[in-house]
Amino acid sequence: MTSLQGAQRRGNLRKMDFIELEVQPREEKGKSAARSLRREGLVPAVLYSAGNDTISLQLKAQDIARLLQHGNRNAILQLKGLPKTTTAMIKEIQKEATKDKVVHLDFLKVAMDAEVDTVVPIELVGEAIGVRDGGVMQHSIRELHIKALPKDIPEKYEVDVSELAVGSFIKVSDLKQLPGVTITATSEDHIVSVVPPTELKEEVVEELAEGEEAAEAGEEAPAEGEEQKEESTEESK
Repeated sequence: MTSLQGAQRRGNLRKMDFIELEVQPREEKGKSAARSLRREGLVPAVLYSAGNDTISLQLKAQDIARLLQHGNRNAILQLKGLPKTTTAMIKEIQKEATKDKVVHLDFLKVAMDAEVDTVVPIELVGEAIGVRDGGVMQHSIRELHIKALPKDIPEKYEVDVSELAVGSFIKVSDLKQLPGVTITATSEDHIVSVVPPTELKEEVVEELAEGEEAAEAGEEAPAEGEEQKEESTEESK
């Protein structure tokens, strides 16, 4: 497969505005208290800052849902409701396993003059030539690890795949370096590729075969308890 150098020119940087988010200090802690908050339509959260200092918070579930709905995962937030307005970003989001419902949030206090390590979503744009020719698109990396000042963090990174032919791929190293942004992801990792349909089918068949072999091995191997039981029986004879 070959790397498509021209595809990186659509790297996209859209700087975000500050977004105000209302929070409240949280007194009660523990799983029981967290469940009670969720029943009331609130989400428990923690604000982390330098020196590992933490503040327990709570906020309305509808507010965070509205924030994420508009693609503001890396928004610079002004947390209101604390003794002092705090500039922060979302550090981690925990969701229910079966639903797209936020159950806990971690915020990170940030300084506008200090770089932040974070990830931004990768969005593919255009229709690849290779797909029109019968190839299959494989989108391997959906988030890009970067380092930048909060004001320079892009909302997303657009990658143009329209010239991607069958057998071609775009690597992290092919991406354009944006002003103020350092890409920290492994340079040789493939972001997206177009493979022949037969190659994709072979991979699926191999994975299925490996799964069947593992299942057969599991059926043939006696359980640890059964082995010990058989050994004990033979010794007693």
